[in-house]
Amino acid sequence: MEPEKKTRKLPQLTVVAGLMILIPLIAAGCIGNSPVLADIPLNGTGWTLTGYVTNGTSLQTLNNTMVTMVFSNEGRITGSAGCNHYFATYEIKGATITIGQAGSTEMYCSAAGVMEQEGTYLTLLGKASLVTAGNDTLTFADSNGSPILSFARIVPSAPEPLAGTTWTLDSIYTVDAVSSVTAGTIITAVFDENGRLTGSAGCNHYFASYNVTGISMSIGPAGSTKMYCNGPDVMLQETTYLASLSRAAAFTIIGDRLSLADANGATLLSFTKES
Repeated sequence: MEPEKKTRKLPQLTVVAGLMILIPLIAAGCIGNSPVLADIPLNGTGWTLTGYVTNGTSLQTLNNTMVTMVFSNEGRITGSAGCNHYFATYEIKGATITIGQAGSTEMYCSAAGVMEQEGTYLTLLGKASLVTAGNDTLTFADSNGSPILSFARIVPSAPEPLAGTTWTLDSIYTVDAVSSVTAGTIITAVFDENGRLTGSAGCNHYFASYNVTGISMSIGPAGSTKMYCNGPDVMLQETTYLASLSRAAAFTIIGDRLSLADANGATLLSFTKES
């Protein structure tokens, strides 16, 4: 089934970090290192889900999925729930971390068990109340102190170069939502070494100039061909994408993922390296 472009909201959740509490591990293998203070900087760290506990049963994540959580520097949590991308704001005050109302794309993945695991993960995320951070592990527990979600730290691979890589858009962020790319369309971005950006905006080919200094980026007004494509939201998506490009002020590359952010640090566009 082709993915549909939708958004959804998830309930607000609050996670209380146990500064002096060592959460007992009911699920074997949840924590592999001695815990450290939970107010360690989480900004910029990435985690992948290794296991979870539901209805008293400890389960490992499916082999054909990767569930992730990334704490970005703009106070935002993003990641993959196994099929869909999700996001939420977070704020740390002392021993407390508050995660705001979350949203996600709403694609359907047909592989066995993927949607069930995703639903369970997002439900358990909403039940998290305590967090323990180790050197390489992160564990959420419920209000009774029972571990429900266990993560391992992601060791970033060498990032792909910005220039010369073909980047394929997978998510468009707005103020309170993240949307997947409309089914049947492909949006790309190619930055060359001479300061020129080209690609497909989903219907039309576009071109613009760009400039990079460190992690700062500016993209000039885009020109494009003038075709019209039928289909729901195709042209609206194209307009939104090109407008988001013009607002880009910074970029980050982690492994094979590229993110563009605005001047306030809010994510605008998320790409993956074209396979």
